[in-house]
Amino acid sequence: MDDDIFDRIANLEDELEDIGYIEGLEAGKIIGRIEGREMGCDNGLSIGRDLGFYQGWVQQWLRTAAVRPGLVPERVLKKLTALQSAIDEVPMANGEGADFGARLKAIQLKFKTASAMLGINAAAELPTSTLSY
Repeated sequence: MDDDIFDRIANLEDELEDIGYIEGLEAGKIIGRIEGREMGCDNGLSIGRDLGFYQGWVQQWLRTAAVRPGLVPERVLKKLTALQSAIDEVPMANGEGADFGARLKAIQLKFKTASAMLGINAAAELPTSTLSY
């Protein structure tokens, strides 16, 4: 009987550690989900704001080119169309292979190239984003 009590005391630490691990894992899942949702909302807002800027910018240049033929050179129109395509390809949901960082860097590079070809200072046009693509 004494051996049984001492065995129970000796195993108590392991039992409590296992219980604590399971409880901590469950609490971590809940907290992680909340933090992930908050971070997703913050980053999603910044990404959406930047995409909206690029979308509006390229659409305005494409409309201007349609209304005033010859104002925008053909090679610039190709860059603007490529920029529009890159924007259109950004998924509106976060899933496997979304890689928003790489997509936004590519869009930003196309924007800077098109701006330079139009003789516009891209730094003055860029949105003030907190994200670093």
